[in-house]
Amino acid sequence: MTQAQSSKGRHLLAIEEIPSASPTFPAYFVGSTAPNNVEDGVGKVDNPQDQISRIAAFLSAQKNPEILIVVHGYNTALGSFATARSPGTDTKGWYQDIRNHIAKRCDRRPKGLVLIGYRWPSEQINGSAPDTIGNKLRYALRSLPVVLKVVSTVGIVLLALAVIGTLSHQATQPVSLGIELVAIMLAILATFLVVLVLTLFLLRLVGYFRDSYRASNFGVPDLVELIRQIDKAVRANDPERDWSTGDRIKLSFIGHSMGGFVVTNAVRILSDVFDLESIGSLGTANKAKAPSSKIGNVFSLGRLVLVSPDIPAETIISGRANFLSSSLRRFEETYLFSNEGDMALKLASTAANYASFPARTQEGGYRLGNVVVRSPYSKGKSTPQYGIVNFDANAPTGEQLSDVQARAEGGFEPKKIAYKTANKIGGGTVAVSSFLEYLHTLSDTPLSHRQREILEPEQKPIAELFTVFDCTDYYEFSDSTQGEKSEKIGLLSYGLQKRSLNFVDYVFLTIGMIRGKVDTHSGYFCTGDLEQPEQPEAYVSKQLIYGLACLGFKRFLISLSAEVEECDSPTTAATKELQTLSQLCEARNIQVLLAAERYNRDVLGVVTAGDRIGY
Repeated sequence: MTQAQSSKGRHLLAIEEIPSASPTFPAYFVGSTAPNNVEDGVGKVDNPQDQISRIAAFLSAQKNPEILIVVHGYNTALGSFATARSPGTDTKGWYQDIRNHIAKRCDRRPKGLVLIGYRWPSEQINGSAPDTIGNKLRYALRSLPVVLKVVSTVGIVLLALAVIGTLSHQATQPVSLGIELVAIMLAILATFLVVLVLTLFLLRLVGYFRDSYRASNFGVPDLVELIRQIDKAVRANDPERDWSTGDRIKLSFIGHSMGGFVVTNAVRILSDVFDLESIGSLGTANKAKAPSSKIGNVFSLGRLVLVSPDIPAETIISGRANFLSSSLRRFEETYLFSNEGDMALKLASTAANYASFPARTQEGGYRLGNVVVRSPYSKGKSTPQYGIVNFDANAPTGEQLSDVQARAEGGFEPKKIAYKTANKIGGGTVAVSSFLEYLHTLSDTPLSHRQREILEPEQKPIAELFTVFDCTDYYEFSDSTQGEKSEKIGLLSYGLQKRSLNFVDYVFLTIGMIRGKVDTHSGYFCTGDLEQPEQPEAYVSKQLIYGLACLGFKRFLISLSAEVEECDSPTTAATKELQTLSQLCEARNIQVLLAAERYNRDVLGVVTAGDRIGY
């Protein structure tokens, strides 16, 4: 390495190893060097090329290389790694915890796995260095546009005139009705102007739209560049290797909150839009489109795990406005972890996107992280059905999944439900996937009702590719101390075991979230805090998220150590393993909706070339 290469400079990315470093399980922290404010300079960092070359060398030496990239969400500080004297904090601490969890508890992980924790330039609401809360206030005042300064000044002057005029007139003579009406009108106008500016000022401090901008324009392009640079380095490291065959580098992602937006948009950019398999006609329902999972020269998309994604719920159904289906259908496996009580999405994100998302109904603006599972056969019951709600291990093979029908090429697909509709020209009926009968954004209305309003002929909902984990009532046990009995602690809500939460439940959840008693948005990753025994470690949700991301569904089922006998056929063994997964989730009040594709491929062993056609 030359001195120029090893010296510090201004680079797009900063890369460092996540401690403790391991030659058998490399883990890296990669941060975009884009500043929080465009006026801020880019600090000098070590040349990242050395670390990229090390990543490429490791991957090239593996028989089955894989990369798992984890991306954080909105309102996240840089933080620090844990040391012998202090625990890890914020983004660095989280990525280090992921590395430690996989290293200790995922012993079946691929030997060629590399973990990358990627950070895009997010800022915390309550401020963090260098954007402390004091600096944020000063920057917000300094950058206030002239027109808003004029509006706020006019509002303050009008309010002062209304108060002073009323008081002075009242001191000399009784206030007439006309004067009183003028004063009230001035006060209303003044209040409106001041509140308007104050609202925009507070939105600036909250930073949601600033983070959205940075995610789109810094986070996504820099993640794309990271993957491109690794692609280039791998080819340069081993130019003789033929990456066109099936042993490409598996590229998988975990995207939390706004990180799901970063991941899916990065994949859209990386996709080869001139690939003939991805080009059909201009029809909205085009069965000719069957894009490949291959990305670049050496990569192939593996698993996508979206955890409480800050993405419109519209993306899980199909229509002209579904802007994410082109990237989602490229992954071999897709998973969604959601929570009805996620108040960060239900309040902050939904409210912030009210002014920007082009929907004409309230449910059109809901977020994907609030989509929940409700069995259509549990209506009227006091508690939800937990475990895999559309699976019965005791039924004969072929009847284990609910609401499916056999395919001519083998395996099963969701049944189609015929709905009458008046929205189509001339009325008539539309066929909607029964899979959507299990998914809700509203308490009593499944997504199939919304799908039938916008469904185009021959179009399949992208929801059929997701296996959904509804963690609304997910709980763990508190650590018992001094002989006390362990208690069930809800990690994402208070575990009320209701079919639907109501307004009062949302109020208490919001209060609990503000007080730090329950983490409705990030409780999936709770590490456990000795100082806060009411928040135990999220053992099962982390086992599910990291296990599925590292292993994929089939190998994850095997890792659950089901009671499989030597004489069992592969299908029987896989069915027992699937039942073990259902029991694990049932024991923790997690509702699961299993994708028919996962059952076909990983239980029955049925894989056909046309699986993805029509999405």
